[in-house]
Amino acid sequence: MSGFSQRLVLMFFLLLCGLGLLAGVIQDSFHGQAFLLAVVCLVLTWVILPRVTALLERMGAKRCCLLLICLCFLVKLAWVLLVQAPIEGDYATFWGYANSLATHEVIDSGRYIALFPHIFGYAEFLSLFLALFGSSPWVPVLLNVLLSVCSGYLLFQLCLDWFGQRAACGAILFWTFCPSQTMYNSLILSEPLYTTLMLAFLLLVSRLTACTKRVRMATAGVLAGVLLRLIQATRPIGVIWAIAVVLWLLFLALPHWQKGEGRALCSIFLPVMLAVYVLTGLLWQAHLEARIGEQPSTVPGYSLLVGFNQESAGCWNREDSDRLYQYSDQPGATAQWAQEQMKADALERITSGDIQYPTLIYEKLRGLLGSDDSCVGYLTSVVRHVQFFRLICNGYYYLLLMLALAGAVRLWKDRSGGACLLVPLYCEGLILAQMLVEVAGRYHYSLIPMLILLGWFQRQERLDQKLVRAFKRA
Repeated sequence: MSGFSQRLVLMFFLLLCGLGLLAGVIQDSFHGQAFLLAVVCLVLTWVILPRVTALLERMGAKRCCLLLICLCFLVKLAWVLLVQAPIEGDYATFWGYANSLATHEVIDSGRYIALFPHIFGYAEFLSLFLALFGSSPWVPVLLNVLLSVCSGYLLFQLCLDWFGQRAACGAILFWTFCPSQTMYNSLILSEPLYTTLMLAFLLLVSRLTACTKRVRMATAGVLAGVLLRLIQATRPIGVIWAIAVVLWLLFLALPHWQKGEGRALCSIFLPVMLAVYVLTGLLWQAHLEARIGEQPSTVPGYSLLVGFNQESAGCWNREDSDRLYQYSDQPGATAQWAQEQMKADALERITSGDIQYPTLIYEKLRGLLGSDDSCVGYLTSVVRHVQFFRLICNGYYYLLLMLALAGAVRLWKDRSGGACLLVPLYCEGLILAQMLVEVAGRYHYSLIPMLILLGWFQRQERLDQKLVRAFKRA
């Protein structure tokens, strides 16, 4: 049963990501050039990386990790020092609310947060540091650098546990030199925070698969539930991880049941995690309402309406945005009521018969997965050689997609039921969720570390040894 379920999950992952890659590559000649660059980089990766990781392996895991963490910090820091982006658009929204939360117990004009409650999570996180260090634009970008380093460290530890030291070195190097992730650090956005939180959650769950102690399982369940709530509060994807863990334990982790870990995970860890996640949700809602001065909405009506807008291919558009504010600005209207009206409009649009669903899904998949150059668009006012940066961002992203697809093929033969199966489950959950709501290229940010992890699912030491022997013979 677990083998069939695993193959089904991987088949679906290959279908979604393969179609996303294809949709991106064939959209025009420029993206075709980026794909050719990715192929060249793939060959260079096979040639160069085995030698680099073999040299790093001699240092030992701790020294190697420290060296690569320092390298990651220097690369990310250098970019934000060289490129200072203007605070505008969505980033100005985060910045304004964070400053207000840093100086007021109850903020003025909290309606926007009431309409989009996930904005509050990152804004409050940032406000803690603004209150401590002052209202300087350097605070959020330096936080982004530190969070990026934390994500790199977590990637190293995950790959070290799953695939060995060489794979861990390769993973953090791929993260360090990922151009789009590096460029996003110049902006004020929540992606670095929730990505770090979800990698911490994944590492926590992964290390529980070798544990049978009840107290430790219960403690980990509490911590996992809190992490899920923090992820959900920053970006509404915590529920995707919760569903992924349930599916993994019930259908994919059956080999662990024979050893006892699976029974302990299901009987102790899972109920505690879900209970804490639900309970903290009620506490978070009350805290949010107290800080913004009104009840936040619990209905994503606006996002659903935009997600099924055929003309905008599920992306932001002025018409739907204006409709939301028309509802919100009516006398006596609450955020909840406005979003409920948008939900009713969305259901009407969905059932109207005017939507060509195959075309819409394809366009949304291309918008979400087809390219990785949205970061360049946000920085055009401060970055020269825009086409060059677009090319390397897309080429690097296509390389990660190809490696992840190859990793999924290799994972097909694995029958351990390990926590690494949470990676494709999360990817599928996020992609499917985005097919229902508003999409944007930036929304696949959290998939980047997942692609890196999945790309290293291989007998990396064996592959490296074969390549090194081949180089020596040559």
